[in-house]
Amino acid sequence: SERACMPCTHAAYLRAAAECRTPCDAVALAADPSLGLSYEALLSICAARLVAATKASMGRHRAKAAAITQRYEGGAHLVAIASELDLPPTMLARVVLEERYSLRKGAKGRHGAGALLRSPSLIDDPRLRSEVAAAVASDAAYGPAVDAARRLTGLQQELVLSQELRARGIPFLSEEQLRERGEAKTPDALLPVPLLVRGRQVHWVDSKATFGDPASHAEYAATQFASYVNRYASGLVLYWFGFDEAIDDSDDLVLLDAFPDDCELMSHCALLTAPALAR
Repeated sequence: SERACMPCTHAAYLRAAAECRTPCDAVALAADPSLGLSYEALLSICAARLVAATKASMGRHRAKAAAITQRYEGGAHLVAIASELDLPPTMLARVVLEERYSLRKGAKGRHGAGALLRSPSLIDDPRLRSEVAAAVASDAAYGPAVDAARRLTGLQQELVLSQELRARGIPFLSEEQLRERGEAKTPDALLPVPLLVRGRQVHWVDSKATFGDPASHAEYAATQFASYVNRYASGLVLYWFGFDEAIDDSDDLVLLDAFPDDCELMSHCALLTAPALAR
């Protein structure tokens, strides 16, 4: 499709990353035709910027956990402290919970603060229970509800991918089928018959319900795409909310923001020279 040929310019991405700090910013910037980014793309860029900034600052805030907790115990509200420190309220609540209950910092499961953030009713102190619930409810970037919404969006786009493949009669093995087969590397769709997309072979497809910015793409490339390429050869990555043109620099990855109309199954003769799939 026409839209699938037009990644975001690097200059537009840099401007969006600098200016989009809140959902309200995303609304305003989405209305700017010179930027050419959707509201969903801008929200994704905003969230990625916030996550990166939070990761970079959490160590500093955890080092001051005792002082932060003392401020809360002196009567300050968690949401107010979070705003003052420019920290998402859920993460500020995590710092206080870890300090208050001597929880292992960053631990997951029952040994970490995550269980209390997911279920504030488990907190024995009434005021802290109420404050944590309020912090989680006010947070648009972190927290159980936000995590659930992101998972749901990811599943929805994976469903869109499977529908696109079936509508075109393209055979594929799903991530679940690959796991059942014992494969360690599981893209969202493995193609027994490779596709030709823009003149390039595609042996697998992975769906990303996000905007492809340089940092997130580098992480995906290192932790996922490189292993898919090593195992199955070249593939297609769908960044459904768009991507920065600067990341489209690999001969092994075709990057698009929509499933391509101009694709075709490889011929029998071409398959004779294609890399063998895992058995």
